[in-house]
Amino acid sequence: MGTETFRVDARACIRCGACATAAPAHFSLSAGPARLVRSPAGGRERAACRSAAALCPTQAIAEPEPVADAFLALEGPGGEAHLYPEIFSVAECARWRVASVPWHRFHPAQATAELCAVVRAMAYSEQATFSATQRFMAAFSDDPDFSQWISVWFYEETRHPMVLLRWLVLAGEAPGEDFIRSGRVSAPFMKSRIGTLVTNVISELVAAQAYLDLARASPEPLLAALAQRIGADEARHAASFFTYARRALERAVDAERERLDVLKVLHFWLHESQSVSHPVNETMEKLHGLRPEDGPLPPFALPRRRMARVIGLLAGLPLDSPEDLADVLIEHTRRVHTASVR
Repeated sequence: MGTETFRVDARACIRCGACATAAPAHFSLSAGPARLVRSPAGGRERAACRSAAALCPTQAIAEPEPVADAFLALEGPGGEAHLYPEIFSVAECARWRVASVPWHRFHPAQATAELCAVVRAMAYSEQATFSATQRFMAAFSDDPDFSQWISVWFYEETRHPMVLLRWLVLAGEAPGEDFIRSGRVSAPFMKSRIGTLVTNVISELVAAQAYLDLARASPEPLLAALAQRIGADEARHAASFFTYARRALERAVDAERERLDVLKVLHFWLHESQSVSHPVNETMEKLHGLRPEDGPLPPFALPRRRMARVIGLLAGLPLDSPEDLADVLIEHTRRVHTASVR
């Protein structure tokens, strides 16, 4: 019989704060690595801690053995009233300073053409934050708590293209105003608000994995340091969108139909990615084409299992792997349609 103790591997922790964002009552981030401050005591708390473990980009949180309610749906009387203060507090602890970046470690000889092409593609994608923020503010104008957090997300995200472009300048490239301006265009949001939130949970998960893969593979040390910092931000942002999506499900009038939208978004990312017009997905397609077969760059593969696991925990549905999605989607569609004809 397993214990209910979650453990944080301090050696693997990169202080992204995803765990403290998803389960603030159980994980804390101050000086040093994240730590478990209280073990879960019930089904809802176990689900929150499992979400924190799934959202951890370096798998630094060891889970206890599964129990029967591992996929407990987090339904309640309307969710937490104010998420922003706690999320803001975690961000303050996790946020890195541009001045702390080891700019002196740049090695021009290791800034290869392949690395420059990857950084250029990532920097271009990051520009979409500007128009995305405008869309968030319009689509969620009636949610002051979420709007406050989006202002923090916007600030943290705008640092990413800034430091990536600075790296390109050190490498001998100087993208112009047209590069920055054209990158600020993003696709319209979905009509479904839960769909929009889940899309951004997944896109941040994917971005975090891509940056951390680059951090591990980059032969140029400054780029590795930048990629790890940005990857940590993206992981915490995934956890923040997850937290707001979880609240949206808790408050939903028809939670089952909302969960169906959640599953549909995951399906498109896993099985019809060509139909996903999101800057992160489009950048992943570019990165695949930039990677030479015999080079040091990572494969930039989607973290498919983590995507399924995280979305399963969000929706309270038994999704442990991408292979589970088809059956779960069929069954949940049947359940929603049956309920609608009663």
